[in-house]
Amino acid sequence: MNVGKSSWGPAGREGAGARRADAIAGDRGEPGRALRQAQAFLALNARLRERIPENARGRIAVACVEGDCLVIAAASSARASQARLLADSLLEAARYHWPEKLTRTRVIVTPGLNMEA
Repeated sequence: MNVGKSSWGPAGREGAGARRADAIAGDRGEPGRALRQAQAFLALNARLRERIPENARGRIAVACVEGDCLVIAAASSARASQARLLADSLLEAARYHWPEKLTRTRVIVTPGLNMEA
């Protein structure tokens, strides 16, 4: 029976090839780009959260940015209507926080969306 260090412990995990998120984010390859993009979306969503009425937070959120388009996700068609009314305000705020030019919005319905913290 081998009773050595576990490869699943914190020190063992690092030694087994696992990497910290900040190390991956610094990579120039696909995993790093994907992680940086995910972090940027989360940060953008956090900054835009205050522009969304309290009773709709978590039911309306940033889905992604596609080129020059801010895509807003809504949990239902009713929330999508509300998101369309908020779209100009969200776009204005997103332009301030996003590094690339944003010129338009699109609202998508994502049933089951619940990002409440």
